[in-house]
Amino acid sequence: MPTLVEQIKHRYWSGRECFITWMRRNRPAVIQRNLSLRMRAWRQPIFEMEGVRLRRSPFLSVPILESFESDIYEKPEARIVQHALKPNDIVLELGTGLGFISALCAKNVGSERVYTFEANPALESVIQENYRLNEVSPHLEICLLGETVGEITFYLMKSFWSSTTVKRYPGAKPVQVPMKSFNDEVQRIRPNFLIIDIEGGEIDFIHYASLNGISKVCIELHPHVIGMVAVAEVVDFFVSQGFQEVAAISDDEHKLYQREPVTIAAINVD
Repeated sequence: MPTLVEQIKHRYWSGRECFITWMRRNRPAVIQRNLSLRMRAWRQPIFEMEGVRLRRSPFLSVPILESFESDIYEKPEARIVQHALKPNDIVLELGTGLGFISALCAKNVGSERVYTFEANPALESVIQENYRLNEVSPHLEICLLGETVGEITFYLMKSFWSSTTVKRYPGAKPVQVPMKSFNDEVQRIRPNFLIIDIEGGEIDFIHYASLNGISKVCIELHPHVIGMVAVAEVVDFFVSQGFQEVAAISDDEHKLYQREPVTIAAINVD
């Protein structure tokens, strides 16, 4: 057991490290920058990206507001969708976020051809408001698509795009969310275009997913969450299913995969 002196030293150095981190995050310039972002969001709450209108709430996290300010919010996904989406596509999206990509799809192929699933229940009203702003109504369900039907623990973060089934930080808030079978929903919806942005959940996805009827996949990879070895497994999975990367429109973390539109056998999940 540590001596009293050792305990005091440990608390001192831990407290000092926390204080230094706090000071770094709360320098006057940083505080002023964050305040300016929130003020602009309050004064100009509606902005437009790629023809899609979004509500910019001052209560969103600073990284998200900064991505709006820099015009980079989900930019690679929008680039891929605009390149690959065709009028007769049926879209299945995993990870709705603020509803930007599903609204973009709905404006191009019609709301009735877009199905989107979001696990974070706190985002439902935000998503619906963004749909109203764009006069679209994709099929939205607040649940997670996984291997089976039931419930699963989902970890909420202040920046919604960091929320995931993977507990990445001690401060993440665990909530129980409903889960439906991905394979069942694929059979019901019969999509041909799959969009995946599930913050590291892609490594679990490849162990149960059957991609029958799907000919196009837009996926964001998350090496900072799952590591490069797992990313390589995800890439190998799509190649093994007959997909080829469209290199001209892809980048290191955002991929477009395509294959001939044929039905393949169910995936062996041994």
